[in-house]
Amino acid sequence: MRGPASFPGAGLFTFLILAGLSGCRGQSGDPSVLNADEARALGLSPGARLHQVTLGGRGSEEHAVPALIQADPGDAVEFRSVDHRVHTVTFPPDSLTPEVRAFLESTGQANSPPLVFRGSRFIVKLENAPKGRYPFVSEGHGGTARGAVEVGLPLPPDTTES
Repeated sequence: MRGPASFPGAGLFTFLILAGLSGCRGQSGDPSVLNADEARALGLSPGARLHQVTLGGRGSEEHAVPALIQADPGDAVEFRSVDHRVHTVTFPPDSLTPEVRAFLESTGQANSPPLVFRGSRFIVKLENAPKGRYPFVSEGHGGTARGAVEVGLPLPPDTTES
C-alpha cells in the first residue's frame, strides 16, 4: 500500500492555505478593527486594530506570513501558530533602537513564550509604543523566519504600474 503523494513545496502551499483560512489577510493594510469589547478584553483602546502574523512550517522550514506589518501606536500584533510545531517570536535587542528596545523590555514583550499548540498566540500591544521598526525572528524546529513590524512609519511608495 502506498502513502499519500507529495511534491516539493507542499509544506509551504499547505501553510499558505492554512494561513488564509486562519483569518490572516496577508496584507498589513487590512487588519481587524476591534470593537469596544474586543479591545477591552485585550487591554487596548477602542478602535485599536489587530494585525495578524501566522507562524508555521515543515521540516526545517519556518514561515511568518505576512513578513511585514505596518501598524500605528495603539494597535496590536497577534502572532498565531497554525500547526502543531513549537514556535517562538523574539525581537533581537541588537536590531532595535534604544527606544524600541526599552519599550519592549519594559512591557515584557521582547520574547514570546513557546507557542506549543495550533492556535497558540502571542499578542504584542503597541499602546504608547515609540515609532520605529521592530524586526522579529520566529524560530521553530531548527528553521528561522524573519520579519518586521513598522510602527507609525509612512507607507513605502507604490511601485506597481497602473
